[in-house]
Amino acid sequence: MIDAIFQEFIKKAPEMKESWEVVQLFEEERQKFQEELQAYEEEIENARVALRDLRAQIVQTKDQIKELQTLQKSKEEEIQEIRQELLSHKIKRDLWQLEKDKPELQDIDEPLPQALEVVEIYLKDHSIARARPAKRYFADNLYRQYRVLLRENHVLKDRVFGLDLENSTLKIELRDRQTQDKLQVKDPEDPQ
Repeated sequence: MIDAIFQEFIKKAPEMKESWEVVQLFEEERQKFQEELQAYEEEIENARVALRDLRAQIVQTKDQIKELQTLQKSKEEEIQEIRQELLSHKIKRDLWQLEKDKPELQDIDEPLPQALEVVEIYLKDHSIARARPAKRYFADNLYRQYRVLLRENHVLKDRVFGLDLENSTLKIELRDRQTQDKLQVKDPEDPQ
């Protein structure tokens, strides 16, 4: 810029006769410089205002992203709760259906305690003697209790089977959830 002013001065120097022409030349260049400086300052100020607006938009967008992420997380938790509730209802329905379809416990040939027919007795001389015991060691009410307990045992086994089934499905869900959490920890940018 300064070189351009001096080159202009050198070109016009032979034509200039008065000192005010030199001053006028430098004043014109100073005026041009001031105008360019003013234009640059306006551009800089406009750029600062635009940058300030963009930064405000970025902050606002980041806040919106955070809000959307928290909303997404809460919705995912709600979906997980609904899935668990749905699975629980499905398991209850299946258990109810199994109990409904299961034939009523009837007098099926179930193993009952039998009276001993032969008893081996060890004698003092280390020999074995066989004897016939009484036909029944137990009263009829004991047999009835045994039947009731046997039925309850079957019902409890069915219930334990249902609970084992539910437990295994919950273990699978827990494993899947842990895997999903590990994947989210590895890649937090992935919105899925």
